Parts: sequence; C-alpha cells; structure tokens
Amino acid sequence: MIVNVLLPSMYRRAGRSFLLGFCTFLLGVLLEMAFQKFSITGVAALIDNVLIGIAAGLVVFAYEQQRYRDLNRKFAVITSMNHHVRNALQAILYSPYALEQTEQIKVIQDSVNRIQWALNEVLAGDGDTVGDTGVNTKDGKSDIGTAA
Repeated sequence: MIVNVLLPSMYRRAGRSFLLGFCTFLLGVLLEMAFQKFSITGVAALIDNVLIGIAAGLVVFAYEQQRYRDLNRKFAVITSMNHHVRNALQAILYSPYALEQTEQIKVIQDSVNRIQWALNEVLAGDGDTVGDTGVNTKDGKSDIGTAA
C-alpha cells in the first residue's frame, strides 16, 4: 500500500514566506508613518525597530517549534515501527527451529499479522487492502500456508 503525503509545494512555501515578510514590512511602514505623524524620533524609533525584530523572531520561533514537534512525532512513529517489525521478524527468524510445520506456519502467520497490525495502527493505514504479504488487513486473516 502506497500512502501519498501531500506536502506544500515550493511555490506555496515561498508565497507564505513572502507574505510574512511583506506583512512585517507593512507593519514597519505603518509604525514609521505613525511615528512621523506624532513627531516621535530617536529612542522611540529605535524601539519600533526592536519590536518589529522581536515580532519577526517570534514568528520564526513558532515555525521552528512546530517543525520540531512534527519531526519528533515522525521519529516516534519510526521507533515504534522498528520495535514492532523487529520483534515479529525475530519470531520468523527462529521459526525453522519449531518441531512441526504447522507450528512454523502459525508462528509466521502471527508475525505477519503483527507486522500488518503495526502498519495499520502505527502508520494509520486504511486497513481494507490485501498487501503483498497475503494478509487481509480488514479482518486480520492470513492465507499464508493454505493450499492454493
């Protein structure tokens, strides 16, 4: 199952950045006009520039915080998938040492079901397709080891 993730296009990201820069510019111009109208110069004009810089810094900080949270979420999903898949593959790795073939098939089926569960639950798949593993993800039944 292929999941298409829609990412903002380069033009959309550039447009947002330009819009943010332009809004900061307009805010600076409006404040400068207000200062000129009220004949405010010197330290007050310097404070204006500092406030605009702080506002721009806060916007960038908020963006970076959001990006940091998104990356942490993605790393948590990767870590969880790694844990579930490795555990299931460990059982498959040791399945040849089982005494009976039916026990081997059961271990492999259980492992495939665990991997499929991880794909559906951890990655939030839609759960109604049959993948390459032969596991029907809708009801968790497997056709591995059954006669064709």
